[in-house]
Amino acid sequence: MRFVQIEILPSGKALVDIDKLTHAVPQEGGSRLFLGAQHLDVPYGLDQIENVLAGREPNDDGENGMTGFRVS
Repeated sequence: MRFVQIEILPSGKALVDIDKLTHAVPQEGGSRLFLGAQHLDVPYGLDQIENVLAGREPNDDGENGMTGFRVS
């Protein structure tokens, strides 16, 4: 299992098993992620979800090339 911490609506955080993610549907102000019979509403567009699940910033365009590593 691969877990990732993700922001959910209303403001909060959840650990998500990304192996159970079946699909995502766009919604106003974010997306709905379906995990089997359950769903989570997240504040990300479909174009941002891949970055978030990979541990990158939602708006990462790849220019920094840090691949999940953060420089402080």
